[in-house]
Amino acid sequence: MSTVGAFASLFDSSGRILLVRHGYEPRQWSTPGGHVEPGESPVTALLREVTEEIACEIRISHLIGVYAKPYRDDFVLSFHGTIVSGIPHACPPEISDVVFSSRDSLPPELAFTRRIRIEDAFGGCRGIVRVFDSADSLAPSFDTHVT
Repeated sequence: MSTVGAFASLFDSSGRILLVRHGYEPRQWSTPGGHVEPGESPVTALLREVTEEIACEIRISHLIGVYAKPYRDDFVLSFHGTIVSGIPHACPPEISDVVFSSRDSLPPELAFTRRIRIEDAFGGCRGIVRVFDSADSLAPSFDTHVT
C-alpha cells in the first residue's frame, strides 16, 4: 500500500523556511507535515499535522509539487502555506526543535529528497513533479515544472 505525505513550506517575514526536527529516531529535519491517514484528504492531514507539530493554524496557498519514490511506494505533496494563528514551537514528543532557516543555512544532514522539496519552495515552484527511481539516485528520473 502506498504511503502519502503532505508537508507545508512556511516562511517568515525574512524569507526563512520553518523546519522541524523529529523527536524520534533518526531525529531528521523536515518541513511540518506527515502521513495522510486512510480516508483523509491531503489538505486535512496537513492542517492536522501542522497543529500537532507546531501548534499553529495555517492557510494553504498553492501546491509546490509532487515528489514520488516508486521504489518505496511513497508520494509526498508539498504545499506553500502561511501561518494565520499561533507562534511555532516544538510539540514533544513528536517534534523536538523548530527553527527558521535561510536557504544558505539548511542543516547539512537534511535528506536529499527533503532538500529538493525545500529548494523548490525557495525557488517559488508551482505544480512541479519529480520522480526518484532509487535511493542511490540524487537526480529525479522525471522532472517537470508546470507554470
